[in-house]
Amino acid sequence: MSVPGGGPGLANLQFLVVDDHAQIRSLVRTILFALGGRNILDAADGEEGLKVAAESAPDIVITDWAMEPMSGVEMVKIMRQSSNDILKYMPIIMLTAFSERGRIVSARDAGINEYLLKPVSPRSLYSRVRAIIEQPRRFVRTKSYFGPDRRRGEETFNGPDKRGTGEEGTQVDMSVQMTQDEIEAQYFMPTESGSTASAEQYVSPGIRRAQELAKKNRR
Repeated sequence: MSVPGGGPGLANLQFLVVDDHAQIRSLVRTILFALGGRNILDAADGEEGLKVAAESAPDIVITDWAMEPMSGVEMVKIMRQSSNDILKYMPIIMLTAFSERGRIVSARDAGINEYLLKPVSPRSLYSRVRAIIEQPRRFVRTKSYFGPDRRRGEETFNGPDKRGTGEEGTQVDMSVQMTQDEIEAQYFMPTESGSTASAEQYVSPGIRRAQELAKKNRR
């Protein structure tokens, strides 16, 4: 299978796929291999994912949400709070069947880079990997958040009533199901192509190499 859109290949990147279903891990591995990825690790839950990430320093993590004993969101929070800069700044794609607005906001606020709905296709996965390479997010720190720049107004998930407050104080239904296009437009607006991360942000050698190749492809 050819790389969609003629963008950067994935041969220089190491991936970590975290999912409690072996079939999903196998599917994602197959897609990444078809896109040119050759260095692909996997883990069956967030706890194992943290261990593999700390030991192997993958360039990109692709994780499910619902896993036991540690969920994907719990894993992301621990990574973003880590004293290890490699873990702290590691790009993370949340790959999940959850499409409720409240879930999306919670994952974004945990510090993920991209949110991708199942079932996954080669084109959709490649688009999120390409966004990480070519449109890297600047990391920001506030009193209540550390992670990729969310680039949108704050929304607070208020629990049982499944409602939140929007950018201008309007009520937002947090139980509504969203499409992939809506998720990207409302919560993961890309930065301009070719933008760079902030100076203090750790970027893996694999990502830097992929960024260099992407720049050459654009010339």
